[in-house]
Amino acid sequence: MLSSTAAAAGLTTAYLVLLTCDADKNYFRSSIRSKPEVETLRYIVSEHADNGTLVADIMADAGLRQLLPPEVVDKLHFRFLSEPPLGAPMSIDRKSGVLRTAGDIDREAVTQCRHVETCRLPVDVAVGPAPYFCIIRVTVDIYDVNDHAPYFRQATAVVRIRESASPGSSYALPVADDEDGPLFGVRRYELASPTSKLVLSVETGRGPDSRLVPRLIVLGRLDRESEVEYRLRLTAYDGGVPTLSATVDVLVQVLDSNDHSPVFDSKRYEVDVLEDVPIGTVIVRVQVSVSLPHQKSFDI
Repeated sequence: MLSSTAAAAGLTTAYLVLLTCDADKNYFRSSIRSKPEVETLRYIVSEHADNGTLVADIMADAGLRQLLPPEVVDKLHFRFLSEPPLGAPMSIDRKSGVLRTAGDIDREAVTQCRHVETCRLPVDVAVGPAPYFCIIRVTVDIYDVNDHAPYFRQATAVVRIRESASPGSSYALPVADDEDGPLFGVRRYELASPTSKLVLSVETGRGPDSRLVPRLIVLGRLDRESEVEYRLRLTAYDGGVPTLSATVDVLVQVLDSNDHSPVFDSKRYEVDVLEDVPIGTVIVRVQVSVSLPHQKSFDI
């Protein structure tokens, strides 16, 4: 049996029932013993389903009309053992046992749904009155929808790399966040780069959500004297169809290294000087290239 929501979503779910009941009545005891003990009634509801969407018919799915005579069925009433969590409002009809949404289902607002593939909420149902008391184990899976785009915590980022950095050196790039679950979370990154010397590498993190971590890899030797900075753009894409994305501008600043020796503009200087030249007279001007294109001149 499938809930109407699951059927509409084209999802297949097996519904199993576990009844924990007082056995004050002989017919109830014999009925329970005649049924094999099985597991939990399980349903699926989509995030942001319309208010009042049918989730389950506990009376029917638990087979209570088959287990109990009509006069007992008429006396039954239903309630949650504990209220559904914040972010997943649901209600159960006291008399019929019909379970419906009672507001906006927001998967990201449910604490136990964060960073997990399957969001499974226990919503056990108690059946009364006392002589026929039963606990029906029920879970509701909240099906995620791609209702959040990835985002970066900053609009721009600066990465500083020394021009002496060895090929293969790795530098951290901004990591995108996505409020959706893993199915619709960040699935890939792309880097728009004006140079083949800097490329993107994506690793899988070790945290509880195992999110993707982008890094910048130096492939070729950098030369600050020819290029002092690079302007890149990092884009994160989620797993939805259509795909949602976010971008961050990355400024790579190439820091100077002492990789050039001073160079005079000539290897030899020859000057004729009169013997009575006044003290302090400039007799020759030499030019030293310290770090191209920056030069310094010295008077002798």
